[in-house]
Amino acid sequence: MNIDSLDPGIFGQSDHKAWLKLVERALKGKDFQETLVSQTDDGIAIEPLYERRQVGIRLSRQRDDLPWTRTQRMDDPDPSRALVQLGDDLANGASGISFVSKTSASAYGTGIDAQVPGLADALVATPHKALTLRLDGFASRSIDALIASTENPPVETAHLGLDAFSRDGATATFTNDAKRFAERGFAGTIVNADGRVVHNAGGTEAQELAVMAASLVGHLRLLEEAGLAPEAALAATSLCLSADQNQFTTIAKMRAARLIFARVALACGVADSPPAHLFAETSYRMLTCLDPETNILRNTIAVFSAGVGGADEICVLPHSLTHGIPDPLARRLARNTQTILVAESHLDHVVDPAAGAGGIEALTDALAERAWDIFADIEGKGGLARVIASGELAAMVAEAREKRVAKPIVGTTLFAMKTERPVTVSGPLGPVDGGMGLMPVRLDEVVS
Repeated sequence: MNIDSLDPGIFGQSDHKAWLKLVERALKGKDFQETLVSQTDDGIAIEPLYERRQVGIRLSRQRDDLPWTRTQRMDDPDPSRALVQLGDDLANGASGISFVSKTSASAYGTGIDAQVPGLADALVATPHKALTLRLDGFASRSIDALIASTENPPVETAHLGLDAFSRDGATATFTNDAKRFAERGFAGTIVNADGRVVHNAGGTEAQELAVMAASLVGHLRLLEEAGLAPEAALAATSLCLSADQNQFTTIAKMRAARLIFARVALACGVADSPPAHLFAETSYRMLTCLDPETNILRNTIAVFSAGVGGADEICVLPHSLTHGIPDPLARRLARNTQTILVAESHLDHVVDPAAGAGGIEALTDALAERAWDIFADIEGKGGLARVIASGELAAMVAEAREKRVAKPIVGTTLFAMKTERPVTVSGPLGPVDGGMGLMPVRLDEVVS
């Protein structure tokens, strides 16, 4: 039996009014809005039913003929252990490596130094013909050191991760650094327009997108000072977002990021800008300390959502990160979460499946518009650096975190275990630092 064998006349034609009458009968006097319409943290209404959008814009990866990059973090402070992990990752499915600095806002108590003895030899031994490197939170001098150790290995693409706004506003050396790296002609990107810190501090999806947009525009101005044309500056920027267990919201957020990027490009006079490079990392704030194995399921939904939402590169935080430096098993599970979705489920073969889906299209548009309003407000106050320095960004995120309605967390507030199983880790975590005047906070810390 196949779909063509079904008689389309079996089901009678209906319309929205007829459906509403059936719903009214089923609700038995209950209010439609209160019962069936939910809201996101940004107050965006989610209706129970949407019509298919006949004309949808395809919002896909930069190279939809290739799978997304399966990136694995290199963040263990112990160099010898980190090198063993690197070899294991590259031999077993990872196609990208993210070097995470101890000072990165995304280190979460882990992180490495720029000088890793034996790094070049380890990369030379990789079975990949083309490898993607991502640098997160390193100063320009450290970036030079890492690049020097990877000149000969098969590194095809490098995302250098310069970020003028991750700490205390634009740095005095940013323009010179960006110009120097641009002149070297890297395949990849030079700067990050990063919204992850907002998400992990408790911000809403629109706030995360707005800060990403404000960071993008702020970096474009600095890159213009470095002599880059708008087209080159846009191509030199990587968009960075978090992906969490809210499937439809994450898909819409990834798609909204591309709409915002195109709108910024148009404002810069670039009418036909190529798609942005979009990096997604699974959410730190959704990870729980109690019953941490449930984090594996959350990560799976997050990767699925980021992948079908059009991320070019995805990195998974190991499920045991809340307890300490993840051990080899936790890292393997994180890596294989992506490998299974690509190699067995073939999600990389599907190009923007949300295009035309009324609910996700509506949520994409609403998120993009709400984020643009917040972004315009940030720009009106003098830009991202000033909003960070004044404390207004931290206050905005704190207000959103306090307003969020606590929902059941499986393993923490719902079906909690009477006795927790021991969790194996490779070592203790260091202090968790934040950027932009924000500190990451997990949902289980808020509700428990």
